[in-house]
Amino acid sequence: MLSRFNNEVLSFGPTAVLPQNLNSTWIKILQKMADDFLDSNFVQHECKEPRDSGNPILMACVYEILSYQQEDSAGLSLKDMAEKMAIYSLSILMESVNRESNIGLEPPDLNNVLSMDRIIGFKEKNPEFVKVLKQACIIQNSEKGWFQNIKDKLL
Repeated sequence: MLSRFNNEVLSFGPTAVLPQNLNSTWIKILQKMADDFLDSNFVQHECKEPRDSGNPILMACVYEILSYQQEDSAGLSLKDMAEKMAIYSLSILMESVNRESNIGLEPPDLNNVLSMDRIIGFKEKNPEFVKVLKQACIIQNSEKGWFQNIKDKLL
């Protein structure tokens, strides 16, 4: 499937991996991968540090964006990569929901798709989204944890 994704998406450059530019087939496939990534790392009422770096296709998307942003993805720690993967996964899920129910999501660009600030900004449009993130332990209640900065900004 990675080869197919490369031929149908990655070969068209970094803008092709933006959630709003994925066709209906690929958004569904990536949504499933994003769901699996988030489910394996964030369990309701079981806040823990993420251990899974995600599906290779999701990772390829993040690498493509990081390459565009001229960030050294090889220099990223596992923790930082997990955070980027979580943000991209949330972006995929938000786009999927937006396609179904038009939640008023402003589409990301290559400069902000991996930015938690964009997701935080969405809080003003849809405060319920923050509650879902908190229940899923994506925003953790403890003072420890790699998403503490998100909790501080959102809550």
